[in-house]
Amino acid sequence: MNSTKHEKSDTFFYYIKNIFMVLLFLSVAPTIISNIKTSIVDAIKPKTDVGYLKMNGVLYDSSYYLKRIDEFSKDDNIKGLIIKINSPGGMPGSAQAIYSELKKFKQKKPVVVVVENLCASAAYYVPAASSKIIANPSSLVGSVGVILELPNVKELLNSWKIKYSYIQSGKYKTAGSPMKETSGAEIDYLQKLADNTYAQFIKDVAQSRNISSKDFAKWADGKIFTGTQALDLKLIDQLGTLEDGIDVIKRLAKIETEVKLIHPQKTSYLLRMLGAGDEEYGMETQTFAQSVGSFASQAYSTFMHQQASESNSIKME
Repeated sequence: MNSTKHEKSDTFFYYIKNIFMVLLFLSVAPTIISNIKTSIVDAIKPKTDVGYLKMNGVLYDSSYYLKRIDEFSKDDNIKGLIIKINSPGGMPGSAQAIYSELKKFKQKKPVVVVVENLCASAAYYVPAASSKIIANPSSLVGSVGVILELPNVKELLNSWKIKYSYIQSGKYKTAGSPMKETSGAEIDYLQKLADNTYAQFIKDVAQSRNISSKDFAKWADGKIFTGTQALDLKLIDQLGTLEDGIDVIKRLAKIETEVKLIHPQKTSYLLRMLGAGDEEYGMETQTFAQSVGSFASQAYSTFMHQQASESNSIKME
């Protein structure tokens, strides 16, 4: 009886091992085939590598972009960088960090930013540091300004007879809290914060874009402009698409061959499945790895319960 049980257990793990090997092969096979094809094409028609980075959505964290820009900067095979932006803005600190990193990058290699649809508010901070900015005529660019939103739910809490109090140290610690009315002194304090950030934004854009800061009311009053209007205001350098961006990077980097856009390397599917990955996959990877582990545990548990049931039924007979 024990021999039969062990044979079935060995069979179960044999299938698990084979499934794992198939998953391993499937995870690396596309990369191997792609690399072989790329090597053949490059050997026939050499190309020059240019980094390519997409920046989509709201900017909350600069970590991923800073890491990729640094990798492209240190890679001697990368002769320049193209960034394609589609963002409504985000946190000024994150945008400012990327801006600073691009300024360093530009000292070594050219940077071209392409705007297809939207590059507004803090997101415009990023291309301000580039060598050239290209945008579609109907794209939306600008919205240079700072906003602090102060929602207030005090009356809602009162209607539900909910009381909310603070114990604080520091006069302005609760400034902007949605649980209470904002005092005049607090509004003045928050306005100064916004004004200071705004002044930094205007200064950096004016210096990087070679625009007079004295005329900031024309281009930095919070308005958003079409690509055509942004060109007139010198917020961009030319109208065009990604293909135009490639032509510009070739000229700036003095590239005579065709350009090969190099995307940031991503952790393989198998490693992400096992729990490793880039920052952008962190939460998804962890959840999926836990799900795989849970599934394997449940599968084995079910198998062992089934074996125990069969063993008991045999004994009863």
